[in-house]
This record gives sequence, C-alpha cells and structure tokens, in this order.
Amino acid sequence: MDTATQLDSSGPSSHNDDGALQPGTDRNRYSQGPVRDNTKQPKTRYVGIDIARFLAIVGMISVHLVAIQTNYPDVSAFELRAAHLSEMIAGGTSAALFAVLGGVSTVFATRRLLRQGRVGSAMFAVVVRGLILIVIGLLLGLIPGSIAVVLTYYGLSMILVAPLLTAPNWLLAGLAGVLAVVVGPLNAMVRNSLEIVMDTGGMTFGSLFTDPLASLRGLLLTGIYPAATWCVYLMVGMMIGRFVVSADARDRLKHAAVTLTTIGVSMATLAGLVSSYVFNHLDQFGFTGFPGMSPDEQNALLLGSSFGAPVSSDLWAQLLATPHSGSIIDLLYTIGTSLTVIGLMVLLFDVAMAGHRNRAVEIVRSTGAAPLTIYSLHVIASGVLLIAAILTMPPSGEFVIPWWAAGTGIFAIQVLGALIIGAILAVTKRKGPLEALMSRIVRVAVERQSGASQN
Repeated sequence: MDTATQLDSSGPSSHNDDGALQPGTDRNRYSQGPVRDNTKQPKTRYVGIDIARFLAIVGMISVHLVAIQTNYPDVSAFELRAAHLSEMIAGGTSAALFAVLGGVSTVFATRRLLRQGRVGSAMFAVVVRGLILIVIGLLLGLIPGSIAVVLTYYGLSMILVAPLLTAPNWLLAGLAGVLAVVVGPLNAMVRNSLEIVMDTGGMTFGSLFTDPLASLRGLLLTGIYPAATWCVYLMVGMMIGRFVVSADARDRLKHAAVTLTTIGVSMATLAGLVSSYVFNHLDQFGFTGFPGMSPDEQNALLLGSSFGAPVSSDLWAQLLATPHSGSIIDLLYTIGTSLTVIGLMVLLFDVAMAGHRNRAVEIVRSTGAAPLTIYSLHVIASGVLLIAAILTMPPSGEFVIPWWAAGTGIFAIQVLGALIIGAILAVTKRKGPLEALMSRIVRVAVERQSGASQN
C-alpha cells in the first residue's frame, strides 16, 4: 500500500462490494470497536501493489533519465537505442500506473475510517493528503531541471475525487467514461483557442502567484498532467482497490488478479490495434497533414509524448494512443497496461508467493512503499546533476550531456540508491521519511477535524 496515503489497512466489512456503505449500517456500531463476522479480513498489506508501485517509479525514472536523451545531441548509438526502448515501454504507461495506484491506495488508506462510518473524516483525510502533495510538488518545482513534477497535479486530482470516496462503482465508471470521452477533444479545442501547447509543465510558487488563473487552468486542463485526465486514472484505481479487497475477503484474490490481468491485456491490445490501424489509414479519418512538416516530423508528433492533450480535437487524434495525450485510446491503452501490471504483481506476490518470505522481494516492496520519498529524492538529485552539467559546459558552448546527468549509467545508480533506501526501511521496518511525515499530519488533521465536529 502507498504509505504516503496510509491511515489504516483494515478490511471494510461495513461496505458493499462496490465500496458504498450498506443500507442500514449503524455508524455508531463501528465506532465502538471491531464487529465479529464470518468474512475473512483482507490483508494488511498487498505486496504486489507495492511491487507495482516500484515498477511505476522505476519507469518514470527511466523516462526522465534515459528516454530524454533523444533530445540531446551526440548521444551514442547504445544510449539512443536505450532511450527509444525506454520511451516505448515506460513513456506514458509508468505515470498512468502511478496514478491508478494512487486510486488504489486511496481505498486502502481510508478503510478503517469508512468501516467506522466516519465518511466525512475519510474524505477530509484524502483532501489533506492532496494538499500536502501540492505543497511538496510546488517545493520540488523550485529545483531547475527537465522534470515536470507530477505531484501538484496529482494532489489536485486527489482532492477532486475525495467526494467520490463512497460513490458506487457504477457512478465512478460512468464519470470516468464521460471524462475519458470528453476531456481529450475539449482539451485540444481549449489549447487551440488559446494558441498554446500547454499552460505549464512543472508548477512552481512563482507561476502560481504570477498568473493564478493560467496556473489553475493548467492544473485542471491545459497543463502537462491535467487533473481532468488524472481523475480518470484515480477513479479506475479506486474501483480496482475495492475489487481486490472484496475478492480477498471472499478468498478469491487469485480470481481477481487473473480477471484484472485478462481485462488489462484485452484493453491494451484493443487500444493498440485501433491506434495502429488509424495511424496507417489517417487519410481515411480526415487527416490532411501539418503544413511545413516532413513525414518524419509528423510521425514524431503523432507518436511521441504529448503535453497533456491530443494534437487535435478531430476524431483521428482521439483514436491514436499518443503517450500523455489523454485521448480515449491513450487512456484505454494506459489503463489496460496498468490493470495488467497490477493483476500480474498481485497474482505473483500475493497469491503464488503468499506466505513465503523473501529478503530481495521485501527490499523491493519497501522501496515501492516509499514512493513519495523516492520520487522526491530522484527529482532533487536529477535537477542538481543537470545544473552541474550545464555549469561545466565547455567554453565552446557545445553541450554534450555527461553520463552522470542522463543515460543508462545514472539511471542504474539512482535505481540502486532507491533499493538501498528500501533495504534500510525493510531492516528498520519504518516508513519512508516523507510518508511518515504525511501520515502524522493527516492523523493530527483528522483528529482535530473530528474533535471540532463533535463540539
């Protein structure tokens, strides 16, 4: 589970399978202590979820340090191949997996409060977490670099979905579906009318106070990780979290993991086939080309990472799985890959390897359980190294990125550093520093909110 959003890990015995409170639930009954029933209590921790989160973090690090080399001159053939491989595997998918897991963790983190019938406190806890992520994201935005920090967008998305914490799955699915269909073309139309590619990348205190309207618009829609798109991922994650917990309580975790994997593979395959067909028959969908662009430049624009929106509001752009575009096909593909990874990891580590302790697995799990700490250190280290590389640029002005600022070498070092942190946390059985700080702030805030509401 995401310790950055943890309050508790108990099973939601007072909830339906879709996460909503059962009719007639006595809220006071659950505030007086545990209730005995014949339902198996779900696990306090799902190892596969933490492993999936580790993979998401590693994927994002690879995009930031390896895939980015396609933008630099004089990169070796090996590094260029690694960059293209990183973009192909992790471009768009790792950030989406991170967001979906955020929705899963939101369910896990609020289970005790919901079981006690403290719905308002649970929603308030999610809002507080979102605010903390926004503050941390703004602080990380002060560090110069090439990384667009996702935490500010992530935090706002979490705040927006907080009121849906107990909404039934049919409502979550409906809202996610509407946003998936509408946001892509709307986003492209708004950007076209404003004549911008995007309002903002990584949000900073400076941009927030200098132009608050554009900053808010960027966070919601026209930024690189628009909350309108990320709310889709979070709502999908909330449904996955409920599904896993409910299945585990009925001793059907294996069935749930297989179901998630099957649905995920099917979604990703279908989205990939549709995108491939449309790309190879663009003229049939009304695409007439971009003036002044060569075919190679057009292909790079259509297939390379976008800036949070499709390149056009036209149908053909919505049917391409352009990474980070938020098109309907991009969402289907990335949600599909996220379901696949989560299903496989739960199947392997919580079903097949259940009860078998493994030191290596525990280190990786502990690393994945400290995503906020690992991500923040990665952003800081990468920014400092890039600044150092620029300051040591030769007088000729020819900039060649050193291996210690970008590439497979520094990628391996940073992943190793993350695993060392995970090993320390595994041995000491502690949370990551930022995760512990967040848990403490959320706990105090919820206690004060509960006390104030009783007065």
